[in-house]
Amino acid sequence: AKKLVAFSVTDHDNLDGLRKMQQLVTEEDPKLINGVELSSTYENGDMHILAYLFDDENDVLNTAIDRFQKNRNQRGYKMVDKLNELGIKITYDDVLKQADGASLGRPHVARVLFENKITSFYEEAFMKYIGDHGPAYVPKENFTPGQAIDLIHQAGGLAFLAHPGIGEKDKYLPHLIENGLDGIEAFHPNHSMAQVDRYKHLADRHRLLVCGGSDYHGLKVRNGMVGSQKVPYKYLEQMIDKKN
Repeated sequence: AKKLVAFSVTDHDNLDGLRKMQQLVTEEDPKLINGVELSSTYENGDMHILAYLFDDENDVLNTAIDRFQKNRNQRGYKMVDKLNELGIKITYDDVLKQADGASLGRPHVARVLFENKITSFYEEAFMKYIGDHGPAYVPKENFTPGQAIDLIHQAGGLAFLAHPGIGEKDKYLPHLIENGLDGIEAFHPNHSMAQVDRYKHLADRHRLLVCGGSDYHGLKVRNGMVGSQKVPYKYLEQMIDKKN
């Protein structure tokens, strides 16, 4: 309906959504590109690394993702405990129901807080409680960016810095390039047109590939809707050319 030619499901540290989509697509549908978004940490901050065009059956990648999911579930327990200590009575089962089989993350906790009227709007959960500096925040046990990039390459994929405009992550490009980064996500709902142009220019200067997407999280209040980013097809062609 959005007239897309290609698309990708890039869940955080989880390939289940990709595998469900693989079973659903037909020859008449837009081309499905293998994708996942790996969580990494650098200088005490989150840094997300997008992977595209990898082998989703790769044993090394799947083992690492399984370990990640266990860590994320433990993180969910710890956040609920911290919220309980603050006098906010939610249960881990509430969060599990929100996740519905997916790896637990802060969005699931935020939905519980919002739906239980503990916060007046969804993003308030991050602002008051579970944001990076909130009283119930629990850091992830993440890869370094270099480890994430290496893992993607071991699975035959391409590694991109996700949404560099969020938190000015482009300042870390030299470090990431040294570790084998393949590209940068220029097109994103949170990027202004000036930022898109800047990231395309940075990609040209450093001989990086360009990607983009809606970063749709299933909620209208979170990033863009599916198809909101008009990413020229030439960028996918360049990705495929590099793979070949």
